[in-house]
Order: sequence, then C-alpha cells, then structure tokens
Amino acid sequence: MLLSDVNPYDINLKDTFECGQCFRWERIDDENTYLGIAHGKILRVEQDDNSIKLFCNKQDFLDIWYDYFDLGTDYNEIKEILRKDDIMNKAISSAPGIRILNQELFETTISFITSSNSNIKRITKNIKDLSMLLGEPIKEGYYAFPTIEAISTASICTINNCRAGFRCEYIHKSAGIIKNMSTDFNKSRFRDIGYQNAKKELMQLKGVGQKVADCIILFAGISSYAFPTDVWIKRIMENLYIKRTVNLDYVLKYGQEKFGNLAGYAQQYLFHYARSFSLKT
Repeated sequence: MLLSDVNPYDINLKDTFECGQCFRWERIDDENTYLGIAHGKILRVEQDDNSIKLFCNKQDFLDIWYDYFDLGTDYNEIKEILRKDDIMNKAISSAPGIRILNQELFETTISFITSSNSNIKRITKNIKDLSMLLGEPIKEGYYAFPTIEAISTASICTINNCRAGFRCEYIHKSAGIIKNMSTDFNKSRFRDIGYQNAKKELMQLKGVGQKVADCIILFAGISSYAFPTDVWIKRIMENLYIKRTVNLDYVLKYGQEKFGNLAGYAQQYLFHYARSFSLKT
C-alpha cells in the first residue's frame, strides 16, 4: 500500500517508532525504513519526502494498519488546538510528525509492566525474548506476541528466560489475573467504563501503578485524556509550566486540566521537545 502525498509534518516514522510508546519496531537499511510486528503480522514501512509505503495487501491495511497508525484521526486539528499555547507550539514544531499508535491491549499492558525502572533498549529485548519463548512463529526469526493463555499457563521459570528480572513475576501474575477476570479485557469495555474506571481496574494488575496504567490507556488507544507522569515528565512540567517543585499527583492533575482530552498528545510532544533540547529552549 502506498500512502501518497504524505506530509512529514503529519507523520514521521522515526519520531513515532522511537519515542518510547512501542517496542517491536526496528530500523533497517536506513533511518527511513522500519520492520515491525503487530497483531501477528510483520510489516515493512518506508518513508520518503512525499509518501509512506506499507508492504502489505489492501485487506490487511484496512483491517489492521489503518487503525494501528490512527489514520482516521485528524492530527492537524489536534495540533491547531494545542498550538494556541506558546510552549506547545514550540514542542509541536520540534516533532510535528509524532503519532500515537493504537496498539493491541494485552501486548501494551505487558510491555509497560516490563518498562518499570528500565529503558527502551532493554524493554525491546525483553519483549522480543518473551515472544520467542511463548509466541506463535510468523516466519523464521519473527514471533507474534504471546496470548494471555500462553503467558498465564507458562511456568515462572520459563518467563524468567526473557530476563526481565523482578518484572517476570509481574508479567506472570498479571496474565493470570487477566485470564481469570469476570469481565472482558478489551478496549471497547474500557472505553465504555471511562478513563477513571479503566485506570482503577488496570491498577489491580501486578506492577501497574498510575504511570504504567496511563501508558496502557494512551498507547492502546483507550483514551487520550491519559497523561503518563513520571519523574522526567514532572521535571519537564515544572520547568516549562509550573515553575516550582511539586509532586507527581499535582503534575498529572495539572496536565489533564490544562490539555483536557488532548493531554496524551501534549505529553508526547512535550517529552520529545524536552529530550531533544535538554529543556534549554
């Protein structure tokens, strides 16, 4: 599939895949070509100045990738609203092509449980190893993310082989909790019960606190009201907006009150901006 007349200000693969929201995309050949796995499919994506090429058939594009890349959302409208704030205007200009991917819920949940006190390189390796251990093979060297059943019924010794340390126990126990839930673990239900209730339910899982719950809600496409807040986002918000030292709960509330239902988009632009310019602009 060829997405022609694509403005790099509307979507930028590097900024989207390397911003810390996903862990199954790897750059190949050059900085504009990526190979990734989602929903049990492998996809190669290439970008040039005017187009993005997805190496898939039309049906897979319509069934999987259109939604995955959030192509039905008008990012120009989102950016126009956020740009009314001078700081956000600068932040968006630093990476206007970031998009929030609409990822599979269970994979996103386990990925961000794995992210606790870790880094992108290590998380990516842990998720790759977990998929090799328990996921269905797609082709040689490539595996789908494991199912709830596969992880919940595996032994903790097996899961320890993905080398995620103390997070292995969290992965195992959370998969078991999800398997035994009396309600469906899916996006539609979480959207229906609303942000606060979805977050409360996710925080019942082992290894899921406020920040991880907000990451799951945002990056699985449940609600853009989520504003993932950690010490790094706290520092950014204190430096750029609040101008004093506050706690994480204050930052979360401030971000959501200021940006409303666009809080998650704002968080991504601000995170990239601060990381790129070391808070000096």
